[in-house]
Amino acid sequence: MPRIKAITTGSVPSFSDVVLNIAESESMSTLIHQDTIITQLKNGLPGKMLMYGDDTWLNLFPDTFDRFEGTSSFFVSDFTEVDNNVTRHVSPELAQDDWSVMVLHYLGLDHIGHKAGPKSSHMIPKQKEMDGIVEIIYNAMLSEAHLDSTLLVLLGDHGMNEAGNHGGSSAGETSPALTFISPKLQTHAETTELKGRDSPIEAEEFEYYRTVEQSDITPTLAGLLGVPIPLNSLGVFIPEFLGLWDSEVDRLTMLLENTVQIQNVIKMAYPKFSANGDEINEVSSANGAELGSSALERLEYEFIAAGLSMSPDEKSTRSHYKFLHSAQSLMSGAASSYKLSMLYSGTLAAAFACLVSAAVAYYTLPTCRRSSTFLFITSMLHGGMMFASSFVEEEQQFWYWITTAWAVYIHLKSTSESGDPALSIRSIIYSISFAAAGRFIRRWNQTGQKFAGEPDIVHYLISSQPKLLWALVLLTYMVNCQSMIRSAPFRGVLGKSLWTVLSIAVSFAAIIFKVSFTAADAPELLAPMMLRVTEWGFQTSLVFQARIVFIGIALLAGIFKFSGFTSRGVQNAGRKRLLHEATTLFLITQSRATNIPLFMLFKVQASIVELLDLNSIETTLNLILMQHVAFFAFGGSNALSSVDLSTAYNGVSDYNVSVVGLLTFVSNWAGPIWWTSETAINQSRMTRTEATNRIALLSFGTTMELLAVMAACTMLRTHLFVWTVFSPKFLYSIAWALANHLGMNLLATYGLSL
Repeated sequence: MPRIKAITTGSVPSFSDVVLNIAESESMSTLIHQDTIITQLKNGLPGKMLMYGDDTWLNLFPDTFDRFEGTSSFFVSDFTEVDNNVTRHVSPELAQDDWSVMVLHYLGLDHIGHKAGPKSSHMIPKQKEMDGIVEIIYNAMLSEAHLDSTLLVLLGDHGMNEAGNHGGSSAGETSPALTFISPKLQTHAETTELKGRDSPIEAEEFEYYRTVEQSDITPTLAGLLGVPIPLNSLGVFIPEFLGLWDSEVDRLTMLLENTVQIQNVIKMAYPKFSANGDEINEVSSANGAELGSSALERLEYEFIAAGLSMSPDEKSTRSHYKFLHSAQSLMSGAASSYKLSMLYSGTLAAAFACLVSAAVAYYTLPTCRRSSTFLFITSMLHGGMMFASSFVEEEQQFWYWITTAWAVYIHLKSTSESGDPALSIRSIIYSISFAAAGRFIRRWNQTGQKFAGEPDIVHYLISSQPKLLWALVLLTYMVNCQSMIRSAPFRGVLGKSLWTVLSIAVSFAAIIFKVSFTAADAPELLAPMMLRVTEWGFQTSLVFQARIVFIGIALLAGIFKFSGFTSRGVQNAGRKRLLHEATTLFLITQSRATNIPLFMLFKVQASIVELLDLNSIETTLNLILMQHVAFFAFGGSNALSSVDLSTAYNGVSDYNVSVVGLLTFVSNWAGPIWWTSETAINQSRMTRTEATNRIALLSFGTTMELLAVMAACTMLRTHLFVWTVFSPKFLYSIAWALANHLGMNLLATYGLSL
C-alpha cells in the first residue's frame, strides 16, 4: 500500500501506512479524497477505468473502477490462481475500445519471493509467464487500431532482498524496474540521445540506464497523458520524455507546470516561501552561496533563477530541473510531521513502566549481586545501542557476544562454588558445550545488514548437503516424538500403547506435511529420495495436511485435561512436559525446514543449563539472553523485510488477519517461544514469589528496551535513517513487549510454572 500511494500521489507515504498495510480491510486508509493520478485520469479521459489484481487498489480507490476483480495480496501461498485471475481478463479487455486506463497488478512474483526467495525454482517460470503477458499486450498495441496510441508502463512497486522479502532499505528492495513501452517511442528514441542504447544490458547494483524517484512517475504520466499533475505531488517530470514535444516552448511549458505545482506544495508547508516582485530583483543580484544559509533560502534562490530563465533553451531547462530536484529533496525530507506531545508522553509512559518494574525487582536483585550486576550491565549496554543506527541494524552481534560472556560467567560461578575437582572438570565441560552449541546457533543464519547473504551453515546445508539437512530434521522430529511418548499421561499398558501410536501418528503427519510443503515451496532443498515421499502427500492439499497436524497437536496438548483419560497418579511436571513437547511440535511445523535443527541445539543448551543448577534469577537472565539469541538465529532482524511469511498460511484457505497474524508471530518468534516454554517447565516448582520476581525481571528488561527505543526515535526523529532503521525497531519492540512478554512470558510463568 505505501508504494502504491507513492506512485499514484507522487508524495512520500507516512510510516503509519506500513502498519495499516498489515490489517487488510475495506476500512483501511483510502485515497478517495486526495488528488491522485487515478483521479485525474478518471476525470480527464473519456473511457472507463479497469483494474485487475491486487485488491489494495480497490481499497485505496473505492467506486473508481468500472470493471474490476481483486485478489488478496496477503495470501502468499498462491502462486498460480492469483495471476490467472488477472490474465484471463487481458485478451478480452484488449479487444474492447471503451476504456482509457487498465491497471494490472500481478502478485505471483511477490508471493514466490515471500515463500521461497528470489532463487526459488518457481521464479524463472513466473518471470517467463510475465514476459508472455507483456508480449500479448504489445502485439495488441501493434495490431489493434484503438490501441495505436497506448502507453504500457511496466514497473514494480518494490523489489526484494536475498530472502525474498521487502520493507527495508537494501538496494534489492528499493530498486524495482520501470519501463515505458510504446511503438511510438521507437521513433523518439531514434532521434534523441537514447539512440544506440543496448538492451538488455549487464549492470551491477540494480542500476541500468539510470534511476528515478518513484514519485516521478506521477507527473510524467500526467504530462504524457495530458492531465493536470496531482496537487501534492513531489515528483519531477522524467527528462528523457521532454523530446516528445517538438517545440522548445511546449517543453518549457511542461516544466513550468511542474515547477508551479511544486512551488504551491512548498508554500503550503512554508508560508513564508516567497519569490516575487521586488524580491526577485534583490535576490537575483545576491550571491547564491551567501543566500544559501538555509535549505529554504537556497530553494528560493533556485526558484527565482528558474523564473528568470524563461527563454526556451537548454539553460532554462537546467534551471527548472535544478529547482525541481532541490524542492523534491527538501520536501521529501520534511514530509513527516511530528506530534511532540505524544512522543514525549509515550516516552514518559515507558519510563514509568520501567521504574515500576525496577522497583519491584529491587528487592530481588540484592540477593544475587553478581547476576544482578550482569543484568544491569546488559540492560545499560543494550539501551545505549539503540541510539546508533549501525548497532540497531547489527543487534544480533550484541546478543551473541553477551551470551558468550554469560557462558564465561556461569563457568566461573560453577567452579568457584565447587570445591570438588571432579565437579570443576564437569563444570568446564558443561560451559564449553554450552558455548559450542551457541557457536553453531550463531553461524546458522547470517542476518542484519552488513553480513546478510554471507556464507552460513544454512547455505552450506542447502547448497551441497540436503541429505544432511533432512537427517537433522528427521532427528529433531524423532527426539520430540520420543519425549512425547515418555510424557505419556497413562499408566496402563493399553493406555501407553495407544498414546505411543497417537504420538507417532501425529509426528509422522507433521513430517509428511513438512516434506510436502518443502517440495512445493523449495524443492531444491530435497534430495531425490525425499521427493518420492511427497507422492502420497501431494494427493491431498497442503491446507488439509496442515489442519490434520494442528488437530493432532491440539489433541496431544489437551488430552490430559480430560480426567477420564488420565491417571490419577500423573505428576504435574510430567503433564506440563507433555504440553511443552506438543508446543515444540507446533513450533517446528511453523518453522522453515532449514531452521528445524536449531531446536536440537536449543535442547542441548537447555539441558546444560538445567545441570548447572542456576538460581531463579540466573535462570531468568538466561531466558532473556536466549530469547533474543534464538530470534536472530532463526534469521530475524530489525528490518521489516526479515518478517517471514512462508509458514504464515499453514492450514489457511482464505485470508484472515487474526489467524494469519498469530501464525506470523509464531513463525518469527518460534525460538523465543520455545525458550519461554522450556524455562517454565524446568522451573515448574517455582513459588508464587519467585514467579513474581521473574515477571519483574522480564518486565524490567522489556520496558528498558522499549524506553531506550522510544527515546531514540524521539531524539533522532530527524535522523537520515529514522524511517528505515529506528522506526522498524520500534515496531519490533512493540511486538516484543505485547506479544512476546505479555502474551508469552506472563502466560508461561503463571500458567505453567504455578
